[in-house]
Amino acid sequence: MKYLIQFGLGILLILVGHFLDPGLKNELMGAGIILGISTIYFLIFEGVENRKRIILLFHCKYLALKDENIRFSMSYLYRIKVNDKYLLVKNSNFGHFQLVGGKYKRLPGTQSMLKEKFDAMDDLKLPNSGLTKDDFAIFIPAKNAIKFIDWFNTKKDREVSHWREFYEELVGGQSKILGSKNFPYVIYNYVGTVTTPIKTTQGWNCFEILQYDILDLIPTREQERELETLLKKGDTDNYKWADDELIKNLGHDNRQRKKLYHIGEHTKWALNMKWSKE
Repeated sequence: MKYLIQFGLGILLILVGHFLDPGLKNELMGAGIILGISTIYFLIFEGVENRKRIILLFHCKYLALKDENIRFSMSYLYRIKVNDKYLLVKNSNFGHFQLVGGKYKRLPGTQSMLKEKFDAMDDLKLPNSGLTKDDFAIFIPAKNAIKFIDWFNTKKDREVSHWREFYEELVGGQSKILGSKNFPYVIYNYVGTVTTPIKTTQGWNCFEILQYDILDLIPTREQERELETLLKKGDTDNYKWADDELIKNLGHDNRQRKKLYHIGEHTKWALNMKWSKE
């Protein structure tokens, strides 16, 4: 909005100088031209800086979306692959299967900053107790969306370790899919980040942006052996092993011509390292 005001003021100065005040014509027109050119320059500069999210930028700052709130869900996912199959676990909220991982946690010291700096609000669409308490699923006013994304991606003042979700879903608690002896820690490689465009959430009547940091597990030899043993045991109600083809079709097996189970679409995005509508 400020750039539109600046540009309008520049046009006004040019018109005033040209039509209303011959004595100050050169000065007013010169000031208007400089203001107009500088406004165009800053718009181009901001567009280049945000070229990968230009649509989001204009939606949030200049279009009708600027008065809306956007739901952000910030997560990480592990690609754990053995013999061309990926380990998937059951999502406790929705019942589909997905890669191991989940949302980052909000730290106690971060809570007040999120409210003061970004006007953040809790996501009340999911339960906020137990393991989901203080998940990084929050609503941010659209006008603060770019600022929030930039802050989150600095990794300052927030959880950055990826061990917690791995432990909760595979090693500790009631899962115990993998043993703590061979998995006292994990080594992994950061592959990249997948971010969805701004979109509406089916059934929730809100705008949202989902972001996933994708990690490849690098198992030790002992961990690799245990994963191979787990693969040989076959699927259970709590975890599945799925190849590229099955994940690509979100659980529908074209070879058997039937749906085996539902796979969350973000699992396919993690394999392809890009968002897709289907």
